[in-house]
Amino acid sequence: MKNRLTESLIDSIKSVMPIGVVIVILSLVIHIPSKIIISFIISSVLLVIGITLFTVGADMSMITIGEHVGNRIVKTRKKVLILIISFIMGMVITISEPDLTVFAKELSSIPNLLIILLVSIGVGLYLMVAVFRILKRISYRTIVTISLLIILILLYFTQKEFVSVAFDGGGVTTGAMGVPLIVAFGYGISKFRSDNDAKGDSFGLCGLASLGPVIVILILGLFFETDTYFNTSNFISNLSIGKHFITSLISSYRDVCISLIPILCVFLISRVLGKRMSKDKVIKIVMGIILSVIGLTLFLTGVSLGFIEMGYRIGNVITKSNFRYLLIPISMVMGYIIINAEPAVKILNKQISDLTEGSISPKIINLCLSIGVSFAIGISLLRVFFRIPMIYIIVPGYFIAGLLMYFTPRMFMTIAFDSGGAASGAMTTSFLLPICIGACEVLGGNILSDAFGVGALVSLTPIITIQVVGIIYDYKLKKKEITVFDEEIIDYVWEC
Repeated sequence: MKNRLTESLIDSIKSVMPIGVVIVILSLVIHIPSKIIISFIISSVLLVIGITLFTVGADMSMITIGEHVGNRIVKTRKKVLILIISFIMGMVITISEPDLTVFAKELSSIPNLLIILLVSIGVGLYLMVAVFRILKRISYRTIVTISLLIILILLYFTQKEFVSVAFDGGGVTTGAMGVPLIVAFGYGISKFRSDNDAKGDSFGLCGLASLGPVIVILILGLFFETDTYFNTSNFISNLSIGKHFITSLISSYRDVCISLIPILCVFLISRVLGKRMSKDKVIKIVMGIILSVIGLTLFLTGVSLGFIEMGYRIGNVITKSNFRYLLIPISMVMGYIIINAEPAVKILNKQISDLTEGSISPKIINLCLSIGVSFAIGISLLRVFFRIPMIYIIVPGYFIAGLLMYFTPRMFMTIAFDSGGAASGAMTTSFLLPICIGACEVLGGNILSDAFGVGALVSLTPIITIQVVGIIYDYKLKKKEITVFDEEIIDYVWEC
């Protein structure tokens, strides 16, 4: 435990320190108020501690719970029961995401409970489809292609305000809570099969789960209208640092505890119906849950304490200056760095490394994600400055992503979609999105249609970059005359 915490702490410091240093220097140059800078520094410390505890805790509890539930229902060998439990798991995991509650509040014209329920149903249905694909060995490409065609049709009938919001909604559903549970659950389900491709097919569930909410929200756009006004006063705190910290801590702790209740209920039911766990394993899970609660609480507290307002101020102040277009390259640099502090990405990378036995290096995935997020924030700000409709970017983007699927090795393809879902998490919505909102407010644009969509692009660009790397990887293998049987990824030294 001590060694794992130490390793996680060192990794967290390496992830958070670069973005912290860059932002503090930038805020001093553009004269951000000292109160906000101090809040941001405190937030960075909370992020380091929070990521450290959550990463270790999720590995001990969330991943174990996901695998346990998957293993238990697989042993029944009843496909209908497996699909029903998969649907329930999808709904429970989605309701457990704190980011979804925040997202629902942003759509003031639609009842919060309604959108949470419908988005959860969307994830549940698509997780059921993803599991059905594993059981029946259906092509991942086929399901994604059909889903993208449905989305493409809906795009031309939905209000423009819903286009950006719909794709952002797909991103928030696979966050810190969802990624470890879904990936581990998929691995447990894959044991239903005994063939060589089973483990590889356990990937891709997060990617498919992200498509369900997009479709649901686009359908909502056919029946609901959303307000074009967006209240930016929520990004500015008038409280003292101490009061803001206490308020954020209490709010974050409450949200995390509430989010854990459905997951624990599913786990307890699976224990009652299945074989009893050993005492040591139960203690490990309990300890992991405690660490997860503390870690995620501190992480969300840090995010709300300093990152949201800092992002908003940076976007606002630089856009008001004579050097407004410098915001694009500056934000791209921050986007390149900040993805390393995303808890869901850290958990996913560890699971990818474990399940592929180290064949796919986390460094390669991180590099692809960093490049992808950097381009995503750059494109998002170009949209804000020149008011480019989201549909002109998202449609060609997903066309390219869909086309690449037919040339990319299967393992890289499914990991690409999983990574896209994990990349759009708390750090995106709490820092990169406020930058765009701050800039959009100065320029007098429509915040919902022009500024929103950062999460959508953050989810999209890694899908493209990782698939491109997969194609290059495959080309290098063939050039070296290395045979890959059944598209199984084998150990290979990547030459940069």
